[in-house]
Amino acid sequence: MYLTFEDYQKLNASDTAITSDLFAKYLGKASLVIDEMTSDYYKLHDLATDDNLYRANKFREAIGLEINHLNELGTSSSYEAGLEPSSVSMGRTSINYGNQTQNINGAPLSALYSDEAISVLVGSGLLYKGVQSI
Repeated sequence: MYLTFEDYQKLNASDTAITSDLFAKYLGKASLVIDEMTSDYYKLHDLATDDNLYRANKFREAIGLEINHLNELGTSSSYEAGLEPSSVSMGRTSINYGNQTQNINGAPLSALYSDEAISVLVGSGLLYKGVQSI
């Protein structure tokens, strides 16, 4: 487990609307989503003993932000997140939400990505997808 409820409450990203029950409900999926974003970095390295505290703290912050995001969505399923309509029409009036929910079936977890979590991880190096040079 990457984050305890007590640790979550100490984060800048903590939301007072998140109870310990909601935290427990969303922690597993939030960890899965952040692991996918970071290419399982902390499945391969120990978060508790990471000497780079900046990277470790950014990772924990991203988990917290992802929990908040899943709570705001009201789901931890990419399928349910994609059920929202991309447009609504009533008579001659229509509202188009753009492509927010389009093509999510092709990338299951990406429908659940929190923009805030991504922005927190950007400077940490955890999103690097390049190839190591020789």
